[in-house]
Amino acid sequence: MTLIAVLFVLMILALVAVSAVNRIQLRQRERRLQQRRLRIRAEELTEVVNCLAETLPNRMITKHINDMIASLQQQMLALEEKNPELLELAIQKTEAHSEELLSGTNRQSISYQRESDAQIAKTQLHLNDAMQLITQLAAQGVINEAELSTYLGELRWAHLMVAVMSYIGQGDKSMAISDRFSAQAFYRKAQYLLMESMHQDPRRLKMIKELGELVDGGRDSLSKDLRDPTKSSVMI
Repeated sequence: MTLIAVLFVLMILALVAVSAVNRIQLRQRERRLQQRRLRIRAEELTEVVNCLAETLPNRMITKHINDMIASLQQQMLALEEKNPELLELAIQKTEAHSEELLSGTNRQSISYQRESDAQIAKTQLHLNDAMQLITQLAAQGVINEAELSTYLGELRWAHLMVAVMSYIGQGDKSMAISDRFSAQAFYRKAQYLLMESMHQDPRRLKMIKELGELVDGGRDSLSKDLRDPTKSSVMI
């Protein structure tokens, strides 16, 4: 009987040990899965930030989204049990980038123009993502309603301009090789997008007018102020 009792106790202890190990492994798997989800989301936001940095004049919008990456990395760090050093370095790098955006150092040139329809679509997708993210920040109280309205207006204008200026760029290339027929088609395509849009930016009507003049031959190129993304934009 004593042997049976001992074996029974040992069996219970073994079951308890196995159960404890299983719980630990389950927590570790859940932790790794949560870290992986956070890492994937941070990578997605990094793509958005990189796109905005080369497209959008207002660096404050880019900075807000970059700060969201730092927040995700902080959450990843809180879940890290073994090697936090790499995450700590990543956080420092992300925070340094936010400071650069605010200080205006290392400004890269920005442009709405893209070389292909695929690039236009990808850029517009990231701009749509940025609109959703900025709306989330407003809901969280990070930005106020006035900032939200301003930022959304700039993002919508950029969304429109990415296609418009890309088509105008293609039209200019066609004109450079004396292919006026193709150039007119690109200019008309850009003009149609502007006419279809309901955006209230005053540059829209001026651009529609000048594109009509380009099509008719009354103008050689679009006004410089309409080509410059930084004009009439909120800058940091």
